Amino acid sequence: MTQQAARLSDPCQGCGRPCTGWAVQLVKGSRLRWETEWACDECGISHDGGWGPSPADVREAMVAQHGLRCLRLADDEARGGGILKAFRNAFGLSLRESQEATGSLRERGYEATHVETHLLSDLLRKEGISSVVHSGACT
Repeated sequence: MTQQAARLSDPCQGCGRPCTGWAVQLVKGSRLRWETEWACDECGISHDGGWGPSPADVREAMVAQHGLRCLRLADDEARGGGILKAFRNAFGLSLRESQEATGSLRERGYEATHVETHLLSDLLRKEGISSVVHSGACT
């Protein structure tokens, strides 16, 4: 299982006191999942989570603490249908959004979190398309 966590620190949504927590992105059963857990001395522990792309605050915490990864195709001649399918399955993108993401991947690479790039790489491999994940942003 591919996963990554980021430490969170914000005021409690219930009482406003300082609160700490964790955000997690993970791949489970070839699906993207996110979870958060907060611990407040006054209100207790709260959990949240869901399937699919992470909310902006979870994703921003991952990028801020761990940086981006760059996914590149190993074969520039890879067929487009399999790439579109991988983006749609990973993120639930529309056909137009998948086409835009595929264009970015072909042109300069696709920037995403560690978990997101590894999920895409696995989905591409299932479509017979080789890819490589590099640390850092695409240049």
